[in-house]
Amino acid sequence: MKIILINPPFNIAKENYDSSISVGLLSVATFLDANGVAVEIVDGARQKNYLDLIKEKVKDCEFAGLSVMTMQVGQALKISQIIKEINPNCKIVWGGVHPTFFPEQTAKHALIDIICIGEGEYTALEIAQGKNSNEIKGIAYRLKNGEIKINSPRELCDPKQMPLFNWDLVPKEILENLFLIPSLTSRGCPHRCTFCVNAILKNFWRTRTAEQVISDLEIILSKPYFKNKKLRFWDENFFVDIERAKKIIDGMIENNLIMPWETTVRANYLRANMIDDDFMDKLKKSGCYLLSFGAESGCPRILKKIKKEIDPEDILNSAKMALKHDIIPQYSFMIGLPSETRSDIMATLNLIDKLVKLSPKVQILGPQVFRPYPGSELYDECLQSGWQAPKTLEEWAHLAENELNYLAIKNFPWVKNKDKNFVESMEAYVRFGAHSIQSAMGSSVKAKKWLKLGFVLLCKLRWKLKFFCWPIEFKLAKSFVSK
Repeated sequence: MKIILINPPFNIAKENYDSSISVGLLSVATFLDANGVAVEIVDGARQKNYLDLIKEKVKDCEFAGLSVMTMQVGQALKISQIIKEINPNCKIVWGGVHPTFFPEQTAKHALIDIICIGEGEYTALEIAQGKNSNEIKGIAYRLKNGEIKINSPRELCDPKQMPLFNWDLVPKEILENLFLIPSLTSRGCPHRCTFCVNAILKNFWRTRTAEQVISDLEIILSKPYFKNKKLRFWDENFFVDIERAKKIIDGMIENNLIMPWETTVRANYLRANMIDDDFMDKLKKSGCYLLSFGAESGCPRILKKIKKEIDPEDILNSAKMALKHDIIPQYSFMIGLPSETRSDIMATLNLIDKLVKLSPKVQILGPQVFRPYPGSELYDECLQSGWQAPKTLEEWAHLAENELNYLAIKNFPWVKNKDKNFVESMEAYVRFGAHSIQSAMGSSVKAKKWLKLGFVLLCKLRWKLKFFCWPIEFKLAKSFVSK
């Protein structure tokens, strides 16, 4: 039995893919390998010769598993076609976010034999072991009459029972280019933000023990190719169980497992009796250099609508506390939600302005445009506004073609036509206008230096004046970058 796991390229290549890794694919590969299944990884987002590798490896392959996000659908279809042409007997399995949200639609496609819904480790193993399809939980597939069968859901796995990542399964060139080493200490999240995949899929919070996390770090620090690299605890929320978090940090300090690391945290966790000044001191001592917060909005009404359970003051306080301990605070924002007004968005921009004025160390991600996921309260609002999801994989691929993010705002009926340019351009105006010229020039967007500088200066002027009408230069820049 031989399996190849493939991460297809995204529809538009970005420099920062090279410095990361597909954590989900590595987890599945590690689990298969630990259970005696021969498995190899090919990463189309990070290996330039991925097509040659796929063509060679699928010749004698029984299963090919593709991890597919929406922005990978078009390339995943092309890869699936190539595999079927070379080895018609190779079963093609699609997993990942897109097939999980659209299992029936995905399973209808003639190139795809099986859909893996949700977490894929145990499902992939049972497929590899040749278990009958009607006995495998968490899959969808076509019957001979063309009908789509969706089996009962797979129970969520227990991270304590999962093997630690087997780094030898990752292609060498990916490890050499890796900027952030991932350590997955938990899965899911206990909070129920209405836009989040975890809330929709009911992925409750599950953890590894502190001892397992320390063992993982010992392995990572023993690898020569990870020397002088940074680590990210790749959790949705690392600090849910504050006592577990303290054991991990104490273990890092006591066992001299000090290295630069970052992770995610909620803004309202930085308070007395949770992440207080004493614990922040320990975080810094253990190597923590950045904390990533999901701020989402600066508008209290929107924060309440999405059930974020924080307020703008929590966000500002978290930034001040992180800066006090010389830890970089990083904030992600979103705009373009159903019923959100221009005034609501301006409240978000004003909060961003307050954050970046605290210190040049503050980092802002976005504000990215909200995208709807089936099964959420917000998705129902999108449907009521006239939104219709594509009906086939080819339609999804066409819709995402030449777009930098998942779907284009021009297709969103819940955003008023007069606000579409305003919403779409805002991420660029924040990225290049709210920060210093040096920071903006250091972005990963490829362009001639003088063109980039001209755009940055225009963005900074707009940000200073808070004038975002007629974003002509953004349209020109977007057209240039998308080519």
